[in-house]
Amino acid sequence: MRVTVRYFARYRSLVGKGEEEVELPDGATVMDLIELLKERHPVLKNEVFAEDDDLADVNVSRNGRYVRFDEILKDGDIVALFPPVSGG
Repeated sequence: MRVTVRYFARYRSLVGKGEEEVELPDGATVMDLIELLKERHPVLKNEVFAEDDDLADVNVSRNGRYVRFDEILKDGDIVALFPPVSGG
């Protein structure tokens, strides 16, 4: 299956693009996608995710809705990755 990944804010700068298509096996989860992206773009693992792979530093939406990391993706999904919002 193919999903579109959209990068926002810091992730866009780190990866060097705003969007890409990714091929995944049927039944892949959001976490599977994140693992693939870390392999494809090592800067994400080095700069975004903690050494213990703490995923608290990433927000993920699927087709405009926040999702859990164990959610199963479907062909044609649009997955957005963006850092948590902070400030006062």
